[in-house]
Amino acid sequence: MTDQENQAAPASRFTKVTQKAKDAQRTVEAAVAEDRQKLSEAVAEAKDKAARGAERLQESGNRAEAQITGSWAQVQSSWQEHVTSARTKLSERKAERDLKRVQKAADDAEDYAVGAIAFALAAIEEAEYATLDAVLARAEAEDAATSQA
Repeated sequence: MTDQENQAAPASRFTKVTQKAKDAQRTVEAAVAEDRQKLSEAVAEAKDKAARGAERLQESGNRAEAQITGSWAQVQSSWQEHVTSARTKLSERKAERDLKRVQKAADDAEDYAVGAIAFALAAIEEAEYATLDAVLARAEAEDAATSQA
């Protein structure tokens, strides 16, 4: 990979974050307008997509773990535990039909969504910082190489 490609790689990958967020927004907006059956299908599909994303994250974390400190692995593990716990609680509550419990489950699901969105926003901000830092590091490396030549 050339130096130009190295410099562009983080920036071009960061654009995927925006596209994924836009895709998710369209899915959510469309789901709100759908009937219950279609909404249930959209939820199942989103859950599968999130599981695949978590698997990719795990794979990425495993590859990067040899190169970075264990803090990212710890955050990733903590997040996965949180997701598993939240999904378990949500699944248990979906089985209950009592009105108060169903309403509580809806409240919990909304709270979980708000938390996941907050985490995603923080992750986007961290990704922006990491991308800019990578671009700067590459530029500094090129400057150092030029000054030594």
